[in-house]
Amino acid sequence: MGPSLSCDRMGKAKKELTNQRRAQRLGTGAGIAPASKKSGGAMPAWAWFVSGSVLLAAVIVAAAFVVTHGSSSSPNQSASVVQDRLTHSKIDFVSAGTWQPNYTNLSGALRMLGLDPANEVNPVVHYHWHLTVYAGGRNIVIPRNIGLQAPPAMSSEIHTHDVNTDVHSGIIHVESPVPGFQATILEFFDVWGVYASNQCLGGYCNGVKVYVNGKLAPAGLKTKPKEHDAVTVVAGSLPPGVTPATKYTGFAPGE
Repeated sequence: MGPSLSCDRMGKAKKELTNQRRAQRLGTGAGIAPASKKSGGAMPAWAWFVSGSVLLAAVIVAAAFVVTHGSSSSPNQSASVVQDRLTHSKIDFVSAGTWQPNYTNLSGALRMLGLDPANEVNPVVHYHWHLTVYAGGRNIVIPRNIGLQAPPAMSSEIHTHDVNTDVHSGIIHVESPVPGFQATILEFFDVWGVYASNQCLGGYCNGVKVYVNGKLAPAGLKTKPKEHDAVTVVAGSLPPGVTPATKYTGFAPGE
């Protein structure tokens, strides 16, 4: 074996030994270099936090809208603030002639019913229907300003107006900022302050029937009258010779 070949082998052996010692000190280096960035990589923790916060805020806003306007899709008609203000009495036809509007806790009742206690400013929905009520064999006058407390300071989405707006009584206004909103007959009696069920209207408890344009309404007090419907609510029996209204023509121009 020549001297040069022996030197080459010794040099290689020394180099391999050096590399082994370096690997023991530093490791192989696998995984040390940062992975290249990819468009579909994992989202950083802070980004998950921000996204979750935004989603939570959206859920809270949506829930608040449902609670404050509930509501009309699922109103809490059985809430005490609604029920406690409803009269179960008969009418004193000598001194009153009707059930007077009840404004006690009106704003609280409206919130539970899902009816906005708001001013009438550019409503999205605005339509009218007419209501005739018979109880105890008598025609009951529909009071003015039902649902309007110190008008026009505050109003519910379903109400009546004074004589300056409607010459004839019984015209029900439905005005709402919510697209597609429709009020039920029961909601109107809740706003008025008169207890209403399939059996009783106030203190008249011989059964309650609802007619729309002269026809018996299967949904009863849960009926949602449409534009210019003639609604007749009868507690007990109709007066002799009287039939439910088939139409109403006393709306003001533009109503």
